[in-house]
Amino acid sequence: MNNNFFSFQYHALKPLEQWGLGSVIGGAVLALLPGFWRHFGLQAIGWGAVDWLLAKAGRRQALLKAEDLVIGDIDEAEAHAAAERLRNLLLINAGLDLLYIGSGLWLLRRAGDRADRRGMGAGILVQGLFLLLFDSILAAEINRRWIAPSL
Repeated sequence: MNNNFFSFQYHALKPLEQWGLGSVIGGAVLALLPGFWRHFGLQAIGWGAVDWLLAKAGRRQALLKAEDLVIGDIDEAEAHAAAERLRNLLLINAGLDLLYIGSGLWLLRRAGDRADRRGMGAGILVQGLFLLLFDSILAAEINRRWIAPSL
């Protein structure tokens, strides 16, 4: 079971789960502070909760699919198709991540003296940067390990 796409997916989503949980915890601490850090923390809580939930759901689904593959309920062709779907989703997400980064930069630039808006912009920027790195690296790794070898 350790050598199939779904097992890989299960392990590959762990950093997103950890980032999400860390963002929620760190954001909760920062949200207790005033101004910039409060709004930075609120962004971390929101983004982190979504990241954590998506990673948890994705890891659960991957674990179930890995078991299905081992017992023969699905075959390697279905695993390959799942790898392509995830890679494509990650590439779309990377494009969206660029929009998040741009939005964060725009908000930072337009915030002026408003610490709350600067914190919000910086929070969006940091989350977008992490997601761009995560999505891009994982898409490239899926392509290298699960899609390109079959060409």
